[in-house]
Amino acid sequence: MPNLLLTTWHTLTCWSSRLLDLLYPRDCTFCHQPAGEDGYICQDCLERLSLHRNPSCIRCGAESALPEGHDFTCSECLQQPPAFERVFIVARYDNAFRDLIQTFKYRKGIWLTKDLVRYLVATYQLRIAEAGIAIDLLVPVPMQVSKLRARGYNQAALLAEALAREIHLPCNTRALKRVRTGKLSQTRLHRSERLANAKAAYRAARTKGLEGKTILLIDDVVTTGATSNACATLLRQAGAKAVYVLALARPFHP
Repeated sequence: MPNLLLTTWHTLTCWSSRLLDLLYPRDCTFCHQPAGEDGYICQDCLERLSLHRNPSCIRCGAESALPEGHDFTCSECLQQPPAFERVFIVARYDNAFRDLIQTFKYRKGIWLTKDLVRYLVATYQLRIAEAGIAIDLLVPVPMQVSKLRARGYNQAALLAEALAREIHLPCNTRALKRVRTGKLSQTRLHRSERLANAKAAYRAARTKGLEGKTILLIDDVVTTGATSNACATLLRQAGAKAVYVLALARPFHP
């Protein structure tokens, strides 16, 4: 019954969106010209968004300022291999792409979900599916309950659910939960502190059905990789066969 209700709600939402598109044509978020019916970014602005990244670590996705090859492993991953297999990043977290994500995340810009999921779908198809990685299940990085109540939505869950519909895979939004730790922001901590902070911040919740599954962990931004590692560790402990990570962006720290 819950699945039927969700399907019905999604169908009604799609029809309502199409009706509103007819009555009130969408304007592009960037140039304010008509955006069409496929999102809130017109094709011209979509193509102008810079998705450039330097060669990045094949495990954690961190960019290198050095002229590395496209299959190098960074020193941090060599010294302490993460619990996930690999992180896939769409673009660098800067300029217009950063503004787009911040609008989506902090300014209640949930109307941008479809546009952002386009990038996730493309990355999934070109870099994950084409590589022969068979994903069984999507799991979003959870949000602290107090923040969820204040914001009204978990941006990672919105992305995961929308992506799951596009690639026809199940999504478990309750496998993990975020708990209050009272620690500083991850970006203000050293590596060992980041790992300890992230480890204390997450718990396994509803993990039934994870055994033997290859899981794709979804987040909007990977900052240090500590959160992805903590979540992947919990999923592996719950029986997952392997964990990959897909995120919209990661900052570049030269």
